[in-house]
Amino acid sequence: MRKTFIVLSVLSVLLLALTGCQSMTGENKIVPTVSVSASATVSVVPDSASFSFTAESMEATTEEARNASSLMTAKAVDILKDEFGLSEDNFTTDFMQISPYYEWVDGARVLVGQKATQKISIVLSGDNLSKVGKVYDRLSILDGISISSVTYSKLDTTEEIRSVREKASAEALAKAEAYARGLGKRVGDVISISDGSGVTYTQVTYNSPKLMMAEASMDYVSTTIYQEDITLSDSVTVVFTLVD
Repeated sequence: MRKTFIVLSVLSVLLLALTGCQSMTGENKIVPTVSVSASATVSVVPDSASFSFTAESMEATTEEARNASSLMTAKAVDILKDEFGLSEDNFTTDFMQISPYYEWVDGARVLVGQKATQKISIVLSGDNLSKVGKVYDRLSILDGISISSVTYSKLDTTEEIRSVREKASAEALAKAEAYARGLGKRVGDVISISDGSGVTYTQVTYNSPKLMMAEASMDYVSTTIYQEDITLSDSVTVVFTLVD
């Protein structure tokens, strides 16, 4: 009985070992794959423009500085509403800041006043998009107002993003098929997809107002802003299996 038990135990161990080897062989089967990266771009016509203006004032006291900055901001907003038909929806307050202002006098740091800064963002779209140059010009001649660059964009790029991703995926498949044909194979299933999206907007920058003052009439030439298309890009890396 003891010998029979030992023989049966040895046979059981051998059977388990063989079963384990067959399973590992199946799991470790090498499947040929190809990894490709592809990118695509689409041009998008912008439907909005954004820029900001900053009202800055320095006065003896905090209250005086805040009031002066608020008055400059309110005046600018009222002018744009009255002259260009803009509404509250076109304006957003980015920030308002009041801080002490110091200067160095004879090697000593001396408080000379309080500085108040208020920044307002403007977004123009629809019928207002054509007013960008005129609005920019009007703000540029207001005292105490500085203006940022102009950025064109599209408010909703959902369809364009879907389109560029489809183009990138199709390019990846075409590239994989070319490699596969060169190796006498065909493209099989998708193993993995790695997305690397990125959107690039074309910016039109005017760091200073382009005003040309006539000596006698003080007339100026309106700023012309040439609207450029937005470039939207996306990239993808896909791993495919290769089959005979």
